[in-house]
Amino acid sequence: MKYSQFNSVIPYENRFALYNSYNQKFMVIDPLLKELLDAAKHEGVNSLKDVHPTFYDYLKTEEYLIDSNIDEVQKVKDLVKQVDENISSFLLTINPTMNCNFKCWYCYETHIKKSSLHVDMVDKIGYFIEKTVRKPEMQFFNVSFFGGEPLLYFERDVVPVIVKLKQECVAHSVDYAVSFTTNGYLVDDDFIAFFKHNGIVPGLQITLDGYKEKHDEVRYVSATKGSYDVIINNIKKLLLNKFPVRLRVNYTSLNIEDAYKIAEEFKDIPLDIKKEFLLMDYHRVWQDSKVDDIGRTVDKNIDMIKKEGIQVKHMSPNNVRDSCYADKRNSATINYNGDLFKCTARDFTTAKRAGYLSDEGDLIWEDDYLEKRMNVKFNNKPCLTCRLMPICNGGCSQHALEALGEKEYCVYYGDDSLKDDVVRTKINEIVESLQLNEV
Repeated sequence: MKYSQFNSVIPYENRFALYNSYNQKFMVIDPLLKELLDAAKHEGVNSLKDVHPTFYDYLKTEEYLIDSNIDEVQKVKDLVKQVDENISSFLLTINPTMNCNFKCWYCYETHIKKSSLHVDMVDKIGYFIEKTVRKPEMQFFNVSFFGGEPLLYFERDVVPVIVKLKQECVAHSVDYAVSFTTNGYLVDDDFIAFFKHNGIVPGLQITLDGYKEKHDEVRYVSATKGSYDVIINNIKKLLLNKFPVRLRVNYTSLNIEDAYKIAEEFKDIPLDIKKEFLLMDYHRVWQDSKVDDIGRTVDKNIDMIKKEGIQVKHMSPNNVRDSCYADKRNSATINYNGDLFKCTARDFTTAKRAGYLSDEGDLIWEDDYLEKRMNVKFNNKPCLTCRLMPICNGGCSQHALEALGEKEYCVYYGDDSLKDDVVRTKINEIVESLQLNEV
């Protein structure tokens, strides 16, 4: 037997927690067992069988100790292939425009004022949906609208795509879903009425940049008018109509302190609706990322939000079992002009495109881009020996692609204390899940 590469031991409630990132489970051990485990790691884990057979057998059963012949890295590779090569679903992202009604300081996109889907592009997208949905293996088709701000030309450019999606999926018994990544400012009664009339419940990710004052410094209509109050009211409308909202809080070291106050805006929303349809999701603005102790402030925010009966998450990696949409073979992003991309977290210039949508509605990936992307993982040496590989895996395929041929990298800067923080978050998630199941 051998000690799993994917084990971590961290202090936990005056004892220690042993966590395995492949199995994604943990056990609490007292200091004596931790000492025995440390000794066994140095002397050979089989020696533990004689010293504490019960402990040894439990570690073996729960796969903290595994057969010496098992290639753990290969197990992760097999799991990645199983998840990312699944062809029974398709994840399509569409940028109806690269125009936007705001200009956030951290936005990586080039806003193009008159950009929009023309009728011929709507037709091409329709051809693609039609061809894909009719494949015998297809079971699920998801269309997500991004941008720019996708609600700018909603009725003219977005509605026809959704109507086509519903028509094809219903006709061929394929499940489907519609979602939006939007700043939420343009959500109105007509938007809600369209989906009610068509029997579709869209998912929405809406972003706030901290609590009101900080948010309005970033997202404003004019020098004297912010957007916070309008967005909050629109989110309430969506919730009361039972549309699920992922409220993404983009935080920095400057706006994090009182971001928890956002949750207080929803005191007048019934608790059962908040619990089912609202999720707050904390993400650090990447330009503000650095090694610091801001995580403690985030944890305090999260604890206070939970007291309001709202689900809340911080960035917790699960990049293998729940990999990024762009890691999957059956995913694509179509820009308003027909340019193809995989990742939406990059600038959508034609010079950086990965291909294009043909007149017949086919995805044409240039320079063998799709295969290169699908095979880019597992080339970064630090990842191959890391204890967090089954949940981190070096980030997404975009990270791996941009680092290809360059120096080795670690998304946690090789800092074990940051990795321990990830483990602690994972353990807390397991505990919370068990508590919810008990309720």
